[in-house]
Amino acid sequence: MRIACKVIICFSLIWGGFVKASPNLFRLSNGHSVFVNLSKKTNTPVSNSIILVSNAKELKSAFSAAKPGDTIVMKDGIWHDVIIDFNATANSKASITLRAQTSGNVILNGNSMLTFSKPYLIVEGLFFKDGALNKQNAVISFDSDNCRVSNTAILNYNPTDFLKNYYWIYFNGSHNRLDHCFFKGKSNMNPVLQNAEENARYNKVDRCYIKDIPYVPNANGREIFRIFGYGHADQPGNDGAYFTIEYNLFDHAHGEGTEIVSLKSNYDTVRFNTVVSSRGGLVGRRGKFNTFEGNIVLGQGQEGSTGIRVAGSNHRVINNYIADVAEDGLRLITGEYYEKSLTTNFAPKKKDLPKYLQVQNGYFAHNTIVNCGGYGIDIGYSYKAQWPGLQMVLLPENNRLVDNIVYNCRKNVINITVPDKNPPLDFFNFKSNYFEGNIVFGRSALNRYLPTEIKTIDPLLKLNKDGLYHLQPNSPVYDKGARTEANQGNGDKPQEKNDVPDATMSILHPLNAYEVGPDWIIKRTKSGEKI
Repeated sequence: MRIACKVIICFSLIWGGFVKASPNLFRLSNGHSVFVNLSKKTNTPVSNSIILVSNAKELKSAFSAAKPGDTIVMKDGIWHDVIIDFNATANSKASITLRAQTSGNVILNGNSMLTFSKPYLIVEGLFFKDGALNKQNAVISFDSDNCRVSNTAILNYNPTDFLKNYYWIYFNGSHNRLDHCFFKGKSNMNPVLQNAEENARYNKVDRCYIKDIPYVPNANGREIFRIFGYGHADQPGNDGAYFTIEYNLFDHAHGEGTEIVSLKSNYDTVRFNTVVSSRGGLVGRRGKFNTFEGNIVLGQGQEGSTGIRVAGSNHRVINNYIADVAEDGLRLITGEYYEKSLTTNFAPKKKDLPKYLQVQNGYFAHNTIVNCGGYGIDIGYSYKAQWPGLQMVLLPENNRLVDNIVYNCRKNVINITVPDKNPPLDFFNFKSNYFEGNIVFGRSALNRYLPTEIKTIDPLLKLNKDGLYHLQPNSPVYDKGARTEANQGNGDKPQEKNDVPDATMSILHPLNAYEVGPDWIIKRTKSGEKI
């Protein structure tokens, strides 16, 4: 049951569009309705009051009047051009909630938008539909800390001019949460969601449904989620955005067609999400110490679909399932050498940053990669791309690839780029990457590796009714994995591994439209309504 906060309504019920009055319903001089618990002997109204508002003027007054623990209820109906500056004064012990009288029946359109200006505030059940912003930065802006939006939807909130850019969600504070929401149809410039470059840490997006974001060619900057923060500029310190993206469903979420989730900061976590038939992939674009864990990517042959791509150091990519993408399953990109010009034609894209950082000290383990249209794992993607204008020559080094299953890919199951040793590249010496317990089957399985590193054997995968390939009971993969894992520097302790885990044997499964998003959209969808 999805409830944004605990609310006690005494002797009164709000039923889908009208209020059933009771002796405990008091009308204030400003027109607000307050429910007071008279079971206690007190002459002072207690907290947990409910204030019903019918227009923008009453809403603004309610923000001033509300006390910690109160709930402000927006009356069902169309709210046009309403700029909601949620600035009520709550505290860490008692939030203030703004919610729809009936979830999904408060429809905001025109130039309507929502901004959190103070902390400890909650919004629940709103529906932004068929509007468009004029000058604002985002439909929903977290400009404070410890706030939450839940059970809310944004549908087709687009300007007529594609180049008129704004976000649907913008995090400009810390410790905020966006959950059980629905986003469909963003068609203008800028990502659906962005985390700010500074002062935005420990934010979280979970159990949301992102659907039908149209693809526009050559429109870079339309990622679905773009997570800026410390590490975007390759800062040397150990700070980060600490952003969490988990249990979300991305369904035909194309955007720019390259990066669905784009991490451009340190210490972010992308886990247990499902990606269905979407162009692009899950990307660690900049930063370090980012984690991709337990994600299920179902390409379904969609043109431009990939699995996971990373640049930078100390990333963890573990227990992901990637199948039927049109391109590569896992890409370890080549970094750009930036210390000096290797030729007279070096023309860096940025004045002070390489285009991509070298992949170093990463841990890539227990991933299942099936039926890719490109390589299963591509180590050294984009080597010497646009040479010599770009110096993309820093091959991945000192990474660990352990207990991965790569099966039936159109190109090599594992492709390892061999460095050019001719001048001016002859002075580069890269550390080796470490392989252990990997199982491959299909085209060009790299037999030059020892069986303990990369073993060519049919893992006996079978397509199950859940749409995933599972290990059959007689699979030779069982009890053939690496016996130990070294400490990877992220607080993990060494642990015994008795077999190559099948990512699909865990509690993970592909998320569907009845498991994520607002409960009122799930209910409408089940009843046959098309949203």
